[in-house]
Amino acid sequence: MNARRSLWVAAAIALLPSGVRAQDRGVEILHETADRYGSVETLCADFTQHLLVPLLGTERTGAGRLCQTAPNLFAMRFDDPEGDLIVVDGSFAWVYFPSNDAKTVLKTSADESAGGRDFHREFLEEPESKYEVTYEGAEDIDGWTTYKLRMTPKRPMSYRVATVWIDQGEPVLRRLQMEEANGNIRTITLDDVGFGVDPGAEYFTFSPPDGALVVVR
Repeated sequence: MNARRSLWVAAAIALLPSGVRAQDRGVEILHETADRYGSVETLCADFTQHLLVPLLGTERTGAGRLCQTAPNLFAMRFDDPEGDLIVVDGSFAWVYFPSNDAKTVLKTSADESAGGRDFHREFLEEPESKYEVTYEGAEDIDGWTTYKLRMTPKRPMSYRVATVWIDQGEPVLRRLQMEEANGNIRTITLDDVGFGVDPGAEYFTFSPPDGALVVVR
């Protein structure tokens, strides 16, 4: 978006009612971020994931590195707990959490699973067609000054609402939080985001361990 267009959009938004301004400003930020991600074939980032399970009164934190390659490769490999992973190999999505159950692997269609794990595709592509977007203002997280956006799905999804934090210094996703349909709250914080980083083809492959039960859904 060029400077003249940005100024025009900002002036037009300023004349709208506050609720509409919050929606339009949020969509504008998402489109600017989508432009940055849309030109990238591969990226990798370190992640920290916090999972709150209110029903059980439990919390769990994990960390590792995730990578994705357009159009449909994704891998989220945990260092803590070591060995846990989610891999989308282009045909199937594999979920294996040996820290919880070393004998079971979940296998699903990549088409059914990739959207919620490809953060660009899920939250940045045509956001106004999928979400009611509210710009909630600026917030500092882990040393970054970010835009905070609340995104409520217009159609049924695996989560009731999502919140994303986008770096104001450069259009990069820094944190995502999903309030899932089962009540769980999953928060993923991204650091050391590298655009154009290629982890190699092996990063997106997975073979179930010998003796593991593969559950197909």
